[in-house]
Amino acid sequence: MYLQDSQGIFIVEDNLLYQQMIARELESFGAQFFFYTTGEHCIANLCRRPSIVVLDYNLDGEINGLETLEEIRKFDPSIFVVLFSSQKELCNNENRQRYGSFDFIEKKDKSFSLLKKFIQAKVEYESIKVNS
Repeated sequence: MYLQDSQGIFIVEDNLLYQQMIARELESFGAQFFFYTTGEHCIANLCRRPSIVVLDYNLDGEINGLETLEEIRKFDPSIFVVLFSSQKELCNNENRQRYGSFDFIEKKDKSFSLLKKFIQAKVEYESIKVNS
């Protein structure tokens, strides 16, 4: 299943190896990837209107992943965000209430295939919604 041509995926990750691993796992969606190592660069490029953002917590730059998420929500609350981080304590009710809905996947061995399944579910849901 493919994303529409105009839809892109932002990968906001300061580890360049992880960026490539994420992109490799998601390449079957046929989306254009945009890579950012800071939250500031991600926010500055939201005009590209990504459909999906894969977002790390610890980033280079002045703001972290949750602060970046907050800015994404201000820009467009409908953007699908997956917080992809080793800080599992970020996935709590307080953060969900403060920053809005987001999915969380802890980085570990099988995380990349799980990330692909999350994105697949999002793409299939959007396809069903559009075709209904």
